[in-house]
Amino acid sequence: MKVHVKKGMITKIESDEGEEPQLRACLRGRAMRQRVYASDRIKYPLRRVGNRGQGKFERISWKEALSAIAGELKRIKETYGSQSIMFMGGGGDTTFFHGGGRGVQKVLSLLGGYSSAWGYNSWEGAMFASAATFGTIHVENSRDDLLNSRMIILWGCDPAITTHSTNTMWYLIQAKEKGVKIVCIDPVFSDTNATLTDRWIPIRPSTDAAMAIAMATQ
Repeated sequence: MKVHVKKGMITKIESDEGEEPQLRACLRGRAMRQRVYASDRIKYPLRRVGNRGQGKFERISWKEALSAIAGELKRIKETYGSQSIMFMGGGGDTTFFHGGGRGVQKVLSLLGGYSSAWGYNSWEGAMFASAATFGTIHVENSRDDLLNSRMIILWGCDPAITTHSTNTMWYLIQAKEKGVKIVCIDPVFSDTNATLTDRWIPIRPSTDAAMAIAMATQ
């Protein structure tokens, strides 16, 4: 992305220019300026006051916040052992901006260790199925192969807003122009639905596994 800055403030965000295909920033990426300067963005530490769930917080200093966290970590370790401290990483832009959580892992390691999850929290089933079936987890086709499809199923996928690999939306638009049938399975009527799909299946949240099993047994 090309970020234009004037006097320390972001004024505009643009994507790369050039011939296709190339990786262009998605709408979400180009709207990062709104996120940076959002009125409800948390800019300093907050401590809950009142009961959990009331949404009441008070501002505290960074020193107070760090002291509270360090104190709780020491208390938990001394009381229950290092294995009682759980580190659970995640995905998303914030995680990658901060090195995938490696800084937190180093701090917890210096404290005496921690427990962590085994495997992946978002695609464990697909990973094992691919490895057992094909001997590798790298089995996906390149995006230009979408143009050879007879039907495309977008399952919980909204490439009109967030890029799912290089130029996914660019190839999907070409596929639609060729007459390829596109079906979207998503509880939300997304921008991709409004732009591309021939059929929208508004699945209920948390019923994906049941639907996938039903489809596989037909």
